[in-house]
Amino acid sequence: MNFEQLEYIVYVASEKSISKAAEKLYISTSAISQSISQLERELNITIFNRSRIGTTPTPEGNIVIMKAINILSNIKQLNEELFNLNIKKERQLKIVAATAFFDIFQEAVTNFNLENPQISIDVEEMLQEQLLKSFNPDRYDVGFLPIEKEELDKYPKLGKKLISRARVGIVVGKNSKLFNYEYVTPADLNNEKIVILKNTKNGIVKKFSKCTTNHVILTTNNPRLLLNVVKESAGFSFIHEFTVKNYPTFRNDELKVIPITYTDETNYIYQDIWAIYSQEHGLSSSSSEIIKHILFQLNKK
Repeated sequence: MNFEQLEYIVYVASEKSISKAAEKLYISTSAISQSISQLERELNITIFNRSRIGTTPTPEGNIVIMKAINILSNIKQLNEELFNLNIKKERQLKIVAATAFFDIFQEAVTNFNLENPQISIDVEEMLQEQLLKSFNPDRYDVGFLPIEKEELDKYPKLGKKLISRARVGIVVGKNSKLFNYEYVTPADLNNEKIVILKNTKNGIVKKFSKCTTNHVILTTNNPRLLLNVVKESAGFSFIHEFTVKNYPTFRNDELKVIPITYTDETNYIYQDIWAIYSQEHGLSSSSSEIIKHILFQLNKK
């Protein structure tokens, strides 16, 4: 028994004719007749009495037809509910992003809203490790973070899309003796004051930090506080080059991002930037669209 057979017997019962039901369903008379005969054999009953004056249900057939009507009605209702749910999902875009993106999102989300005014956006900001552990397709459509692929591979249920590569550097204010440097090495940073973003799990930063000894002047989980302290002090902090692109103080030349390298300017350090999503559900059209806007901001000079 299948849904197609149930639909056929309901139409035949309504039209009291196999040929008229076939016309309504846009199929051949023989196809509908054979399908009903097969169902009768499966159930070991006669569903319709066929005669020259028409096709009418048997008592057993009436029971099957009533059940078929209920089943088809429930299926229709289910399809409508799922359709409305999908429309609702497409009208809301839930994003979670690592703290490095906090200013990039300002223009990206604004431009997305101008092009898609019917979609409401919900953006959350998290530290990288928290983001990976908390990502749930029922809560978020897409997430953004800079991370090594080996780390992402530890989460097999996450789909991942490489969207860019970012140069890793330090951020300093005018009070730092490093402000006019074109690039820095571990030797340049040794014994310098440092501001640390709390609970950072960045493998590249950790590896680079092992080469230096620094005096910590502040540890915080607030990126804006971190940048303000760097601006006013002689300290530095590790940062991705794109993080301060839209930060007001950076545009006023009070902060500077300097790339880091182990050796010289030909060997800058980069980190991949990923969009993550549910491997099972894939990327929605809205998620793909916001990725384009984020990518535009990342590549903006």
